[in-house]
Amino acid sequence: MAKSKSDILNDFQEFMGRHGSNYRDWFVGTSADPKQQLFGTHKFKAGDKGLFRQAHSELQAAEVAEFFTNLGAGGSASPRPEAEFVYAYKRASHTKP
Repeated sequence: MAKSKSDILNDFQEFMGRHGSNYRDWFVGTSADPKQQLFGTHKFKAGDKGLFRQAHSELQAAEVAEFFTNLGAGGSASPRPEAEFVYAYKRASHTKP
């Protein structure tokens, strides 16, 4: 279910705060299929710290990603077609950007 931009920002900030709030330790991006992006592309594993939320639009998802990349997180904030999900994960030695 889609959430507002402010709700997603709050969810991500709370989650990152609980699991290490240095934004440079995180990667944030957008995707149409966040599970495939996390586990396939980024090599995310069970037990890693990460989350995703569905925004109301590709633009809102990109705006959330941009907020965190401007704070130092890795990632891309460019709007992509059908990428209504924004995701974040805490980088680990096995994850790929």
